[in-house]
Amino acid sequence: MYIHHFGLSGEPFALTPDPAFLFLSAGHAEALAALKIGLTGRRGLVLMTGEVGTGKTTLLYSLLGQLGPEVHSAYVSNTRLAFDDMLRQALADFGSPSESRDRVELLTCLNVFLQRCAKDGAIAALVIDEAQNLDDDTFENIRLLSNFESFTAKLLQIILVGQPELEAKLRRPQLRQVAERVAVHCHVSPLTRQESRRYIAHRLERVGGTLALFTRPALRLVVRRARGIPRRMNILCHNSLLFAYGQGAERVVRARVRAAASDWTARGLAHDRRGQSAAADSTRRRLSLPLAAGASLCIAAGLLALIAGNVRPPRPVERATIAAPQLAMAASSAVAPDPRRHAGEAAPLAAERDGNQAEEQVALARAPVPEIEVSVAAPPQLPPTLNQESSDDSAGWLAPSAEPDAEPDAGVRVIRVTPGTTLAALTKAAYGEVSPELLRRVQAANPQIADPNRILAGDALRFPELRAQRR
Repeated sequence: MYIHHFGLSGEPFALTPDPAFLFLSAGHAEALAALKIGLTGRRGLVLMTGEVGTGKTTLLYSLLGQLGPEVHSAYVSNTRLAFDDMLRQALADFGSPSESRDRVELLTCLNVFLQRCAKDGAIAALVIDEAQNLDDDTFENIRLLSNFESFTAKLLQIILVGQPELEAKLRRPQLRQVAERVAVHCHVSPLTRQESRRYIAHRLERVGGTLALFTRPALRLVVRRARGIPRRMNILCHNSLLFAYGQGAERVVRARVRAAASDWTARGLAHDRRGQSAAADSTRRRLSLPLAAGASLCIAAGLLALIAGNVRPPRPVERATIAAPQLAMAASSAVAPDPRRHAGEAAPLAAERDGNQAEEQVALARAPVPEIEVSVAAPPQLPPTLNQESSDDSAGWLAPSAEPDAEPDAGVRVIRVTPGTTLAALTKAAYGEVSPELLRRVQAANPQIADPNRILAGDALRFPELRAQRR
């Protein structure tokens, strides 16, 4: 391997929690001191949290090694076990194994051991790693274990170690009794950039190496990619040394670190367990936001332009009573093109139209449906940019006309189109019946109607007297 190639006495960046490589940053030193206070002070329940790979387990091993033989410890790392199985494992680590399947007997055995430790002046510590995976029932049983106590001190010291999800779980109302028992809480934070460089130097020095194995650009890239997580630094440095060894290089350059990081990312290891984004992902996200916003503005402007070109604001009119299903049929007419503006385009369509559409409207209008009352909404407010960009012609017909409508001819009834109504409904309201022949006569009296399925709210439609038309 690269150990002899670089003149090292051992592997500097192993992933095992070896206390010999413990690096005490300010945060790690504070966490270690809090753990010591919790254990030696017999406080009962101690909580230590931190992100994945920040060195929590290494701190624990170092603590248990420093306290000496007067501390009897049990270490539970598999939190998927049932509580009774965890209890049996703890008793085995304490040196008082029990094969009983009865919880009462297991708790009695634990109590006997704890009383013996108290008599000898020893400390019994139960360490539970990955505690964020414990279920509520196990948390409650652990809380009950903390009831083993004398008048002056707790007989069992329980250390819960986990990721930040553990804090969130203990804040839940169901676990408030467990949270209230926590006497000491420490959090292991990621390293700063300066601490990260010192961390790499510390591990190299433990095996006879120096930071000179990495060029400055390479070291900066390692620190930036690791984002203060010691485990990531171990992986990146180890892989970078392997790449440099494979190339026969004497030092690790930036290209080797970049290759190691790419390989790490390709294997899906570069992301946090909780989905935290890397610095590069954050940069791409910041760049993509203006682009997405610009695209959204373009789409919105296009839609507003389409609406401005195809919809005529309604004029306030009296309420009209229409059938409920006809509202659904008339929904498409809300964005219908103005026939007076697109008369040239609508003429060929009118010539090809058959009587099917009219028959469908007749069938719908004749259906027995409940009557509902529709009120006219206020005209929509158009953005000022549309008025500025529209032509003079379009600006004229977008606003309601100030000129009075022409007087209707004798024998002709004029009905204002309300939002949501249909030509069939208005025909039925005017004549008391509706048929394809009546629809064609009404359309003939209103040449602005290019399509009987599309009439504009606010238009004044002429309905000649039926007898006059039949003469």
